[in-house]
Order: sequence, then C-alpha cells, then structure tokens
Amino acid sequence: MVKSSTPVWVLLFSFIFGFEKPRLVLITIIVVMVVGVSLTVEGETKFDRLGFGLVLVAAIVSGLRWNLTQLLLQQDRLGMNNPIATLYYLSPVMFITMLSLSLLVENPIDQFKHSKHFDSLSHVIESFGLMSIGGVLAFCMTLAELYLIKSTNTVTLSVAGISKEIVIITLSVLIYGDVLSQKTLIGLFISIVGIIAYNYNIHSRKKAAMNSKSIANFDKN
Repeated sequence: MVKSSTPVWVLLFSFIFGFEKPRLVLITIIVVMVVGVSLTVEGETKFDRLGFGLVLVAAIVSGLRWNLTQLLLQQDRLGMNNPIATLYYLSPVMFITMLSLSLLVENPIDQFKHSKHFDSLSHVIESFGLMSIGGVLAFCMTLAELYLIKSTNTVTLSVAGISKEIVIITLSVLIYGDVLSQKTLIGLFISIVGIIAYNYNIHSRKKAAMNSKSIANFDKN
C-alpha cells in the first residue's frame, strides 16, 4: 500500500522540477488512483517499522528518479535526449550497483549451489533461458518507458504503471484462477475511473490549447 503512493511522489517532484503546474483536478485524480490501487493490495496487516521505512524511501526515490530521467530526456543541451543513449549510459551503473548489492546481501553463488533450478545441465539451460526472456522483456519495457517520458511526462508514466497493475491482476485471474475479494474489485473500479478521468483531463487540456492557438492565429490574420 505504501508503494502505491509512488504516483503521488512522481507528481510532487513534477511540481518541484516545473514539469507540471499544481492543479487541484490533477492532484485529485492521482489521489483517487492511489486509493484504488491501495484497495487492490491484499497483504500482511502486521506493521513493521523498518519495512515501512524502506518501502516509503523506495517510493520517494522512484518519484525522484523518473523526474530526473525526464530532465535528461527533455534537455537537449545535456546530450542525453535520446532514450537509447540514456539507457546506454545508465544501464552499466545500474548493473554494477545491483550486482554489488546482490553479492553482499543475497550470496547468489551459494544459492546456485543448493538450488534445484541449477542442479543439472537441463535445469541450468532452462533457468538461464527464462531469465534471458525476462531480461529482453524488461529491456523493451524500460525503453518504452523512456520513449513515453520523452513524448509526454512522468505523470503519464505513473498512470500507465497503474494500468499495468490492473493488467497483472486481470491476468492472475485468467491464468492462475485467483479469486478477487470485494475490496479488490472496488479498488480496480476506482483505479479505472481515475485513469479515465486522467485521460479525459489530458484530452480536454490539449483541445483547449488547440482552440486557443486557433483563435490567436485567427486574430493575428
């Protein structure tokens, strides 16, 4: 539920960096979607202070990260306005950071020795094959996210992320037969309403901007 607050932090940092102007309608829509996503979460009710702090920091840093990415992509003078170039420069840093943390915390080498997924050549090939497929899909998703940020903004990306959560829940029902509670269904409905409201708001703003531009051109002529 704490991680579901990420769109709020994305919006807050968008205000700070000047990518979005504070508007009550936009704030209300984002809050509605966050409430909807929070309702879909079924998890432990036991509160853990350390876990809460870590997830909250992760949500805040995630909002900062995407806004800094937008800053890189939409500032031509920085020389990283191409999504592929941005990924080229950022990926090695992310890889080294994650690998170092994994070696320090997870001890993957020891896990490989005792894991049933690596106890035979066929299992090793199968495991690395599945990881490779996941890696390719993750690369394509990240590239798509960067192109989306360059073409729109981080707030639109966060809304798309909520749409992804809805798709995941739907697939879990269709593929794994998960049963949704009444609270989850209400959360899904609220999230969908928020997404529709956001798209309607964006469409209305674009239409108003086009009308204003047309009137200005008419007056000039």
